[in-house]
Amino acid sequence: MWKPVACALRTGFLVVSILALASAIWPNFAAADLMNTNGAHTAPNFAEVRILDDRVRVQLEIDFADYTAFVPGGAEALSEGSEPDPARLSKVTGEAFAVRDGDGLRITPDVRMIEVRDRTPRRVAGVAPRTRNSPAPPPRGDRVIYVELDYPFEDKPDNLTLVPPIGAQGLASVNLGFIAYHGSVPVTDYRFLSRAEQVRLDWKDPWYTAFENPNLRRHHQSAIMSFLTIAPREVRHEIIFRLRDLDEWTDLDLGPSATLDRAQVEVIEAAAVRYFETLPPLLIDGKEVKPASVTAMFLEVGAEGVTPIEDPQALDRNAALMGVILSYPHSKLPQTVDMIWELFTDAAQRIPVGVSDPAGPVPDWATPDSPKIRWTNFLKTWKDPEVAVVRADARSAVTLPFLSILLLVLGLALGIKALRGPSGRWRWATASAVALAGAAATLPAFLVSVPLPGQPDRQASTEISKAILTNAATAMLETEEAAFTSALAAFVPPEEVQPVGDEMRRGLSVTLPTGARALTDDIDDVTIENIEPRDGGIGVLARWIANMSGGHWGHEHRQRVAYRGLLDLEETDGVWKLRGLTILNADMRQ
Repeated sequence: MWKPVACALRTGFLVVSILALASAIWPNFAAADLMNTNGAHTAPNFAEVRILDDRVRVQLEIDFADYTAFVPGGAEALSEGSEPDPARLSKVTGEAFAVRDGDGLRITPDVRMIEVRDRTPRRVAGVAPRTRNSPAPPPRGDRVIYVELDYPFEDKPDNLTLVPPIGAQGLASVNLGFIAYHGSVPVTDYRFLSRAEQVRLDWKDPWYTAFENPNLRRHHQSAIMSFLTIAPREVRHEIIFRLRDLDEWTDLDLGPSATLDRAQVEVIEAAAVRYFETLPPLLIDGKEVKPASVTAMFLEVGAEGVTPIEDPQALDRNAALMGVILSYPHSKLPQTVDMIWELFTDAAQRIPVGVSDPAGPVPDWATPDSPKIRWTNFLKTWKDPEVAVVRADARSAVTLPFLSILLLVLGLALGIKALRGPSGRWRWATASAVALAGAAATLPAFLVSVPLPGQPDRQASTEISKAILTNAATAMLETEEAAFTSALAAFVPPEEVQPVGDEMRRGLSVTLPTGARALTDDIDDVTIENIEPRDGGIGVLARWIANMSGGHWGHEHRQRVAYRGLLDLEETDGVWKLRGLTILNADMRQ
């Protein structure tokens, strides 16, 4: 008896241990999204630090209430109930924020600018919502004292130290958020600078510049990253790499220029597509599959995660980051997917690979000694989403106790017989009483729903509309045109497939910050504003919420979208279909 229990306990402990270890060794994939929960981007004071070839440039935003921490004795510049006078702001503002060189000596700053201005709005990717127990953010004003400082140096140091205004026990005396860059390469995400922090500089390859404190390192630490996503209609492989890596894998012949213009960008993107088309195919359910499409683009890593550069031009060649998306359409969730990784460099011999399926992400690694990555379908309750026929049962109806009605009619007939009959009166009366008692006893049983004539009521129209909208969301999963058209045919009349499909793509498509197309997980809060009777159907003005998700580059974003639209619904042979669709508006919600 105890042996199965002990076995189960050991198994549970092993699973928990593995999950905890995975979370510890690879925080990038412990959560599907880049969850910035520290609130540094909302700090009352903020420093943007950029390390250049001959100086450190610091852009400080100082909350009025904390000015005296940056300028001892600076209270005289602050007027009670009004903004500080820029002419009275002290030029020693930068002395409380210190930068030390490699020998530990303070660098004297040059004050480039000091003024009063609006606070800079800052966004992050996937901010976790506040809960009832979350600490309240520190108070701050909408206006700040802005100071731009240069800390020059002659020889490129091996390291630098950033020092905030220091109080007791060597800790910062103010709440100071910051973000740091080496040239155009981000070294951190949004973080708090709560003490003196040293940053090691790699002048040959700024990507490997990093703070000694591991808590200050950016989310995407590896120069090359791979993300394998197994979705209901597609297997997708996404790869992040640097231009200098691509130049190592294939000779791009870019010439001596340190920056890239638009024409060079287009040539490089085309070359990347050609190169990645030659990679070994994936094995999906044991069969070699080449990508149906390959898309290359330039990316940037910042506080909002990894996002495509909308207009890539004048890019820093040494810092340029690229991404490639390889798409493998698949009609159903496969059972196995195998990938052989070949893209190694001298500096990147251990490549992080995030493998995601409908159950979530799992971390893995590819090395020259172990280049194979395998995904196996262990989902026991998964069911591939499919469009469903919307039957006319959803119209308004009345529910009747069929057996109870029959017994009631029989009991009444026997009662009339007992009253009129010259003989056997008591026998008929007894039978009538038994039938009436049976009618009462069977009242909640043998219920039959009888459709009412005419158009469906508001409740029935809501049910029909939700079923149709759910079908539309399922059809939008399709990545191939033929499959999309086939899915529409189940709930759209043949002659309306083209216009309805075009309107769905126009009005229901949502692009997330990563460049990914969001897909609808479910539809809820369907509300009917108006019903207009039409020949063979109804016109419905409806509002609804679509819970959407999607992602690229290891970031899973979730979004609620409030829609309002017109649905032209018709009933044919007992089936409801969508004859027309007009999306009036779509509003993003948190």
